[in-house]
Amino acid sequence: MNCIREAENYLRYYRELHQSIEHANRMVSKLKWQGAPNGVSAVNIDVTGIHASKPVNTLNQIYQLQKWLEMKDRTQVEIDKIEEELNGICQAQGCEMYRDVLFMWYVEGKDKDEIAVAIGYSETSRSSIYDMRNKAIRKFAVALFGIEALKAI
Repeated sequence: MNCIREAENYLRYYRELHQSIEHANRMVSKLKWQGAPNGVSAVNIDVTGIHASKPVNTLNQIYQLQKWLEMKDRTQVEIDKIEEELNGICQAQGCEMYRDVLFMWYVEGKDKDEIAVAIGYSETSRSSIYDMRNKAIRKFAVALFGIEALKAI
């Protein structure tokens, strides 16, 4: 397990995780809407006694609804974990900019010179930005994965 690479992926796909929550909400709403009972406009009795113009597979809808809710909940737990660890890594002395650097680097995909200017470094100190990013991602990986990440560093 490459903990650094996995930590980077958590950040790279942070926006997509939020998008998946929105998509799950839409799917849950759609499934709930499909399963809602229709108003009765008139009684129509077929010869067989079974009206089959629009088959409804209630068990399948319940299963899909349950799966979408589970995926949404698991994704939200991971998003909360990412946010908690990002906020936690910048608490120590000298680490105040770690969250901002990681967020700009991985989530926003900003240019290194832009990051340098944003955190108050000169544009010529790109190596300092790389050093800070490396320290921040290692700290973030340890916060996420614990001893496994620490062994890998």
